[in-house]
Amino acid sequence: MGRRLRYLANLGVLVGIVFLAIEVRHARTIVELQTIEDVTNGWIGLNESVVSDPQFARVLIVGHYNPGALTDVEAVQYSMWWRMYLNQVGRVEKHFQLGLVSQSDYESALHQLAQTFETPGGQLFYETEPGAEENWRERLEQFWGGPPDWELMLGRDKSAVE
Repeated sequence: MGRRLRYLANLGVLVGIVFLAIEVRHARTIVELQTIEDVTNGWIGLNESVVSDPQFARVLIVGHYNPGALTDVEAVQYSMWWRMYLNQVGRVEKHFQLGLVSQSDYESALHQLAQTFETPGGQLFYETEPGAEENWRERLEQFWGGPPDWELMLGRDKSAVE
């Protein structure tokens, strides 16, 4: 009788471990889906701010290519857009470090950031924003200069294209 109870107890422990493993896998899947939604919503918010407001789209274009022509209000808008953009790239980086965002998606975000920093307005923000250069230089070094890498930016596998 005692032997059967130990066998049943061990079986119960084994079933509990299997159940726990399934729950952990399910929780990870939920976290991954929330991460995808979080990152996607961040990009959507930034893009909607430009697409839905032609006046702000103009501020962004002028801010990138002729920042000296911005009014004081527009300069604040442009600066705040930069902060939102950097926060979004930082969010992608944190999710990448946790293994929740692919290297391709992370590198795409860094490549786009490097290209945006290379505009006259981007350079001005990069040089005058406290901590921007120290925080981003090393991560962006490999992406400075050169034409846009559209395959990377579109998340395409280069080896499949070649």
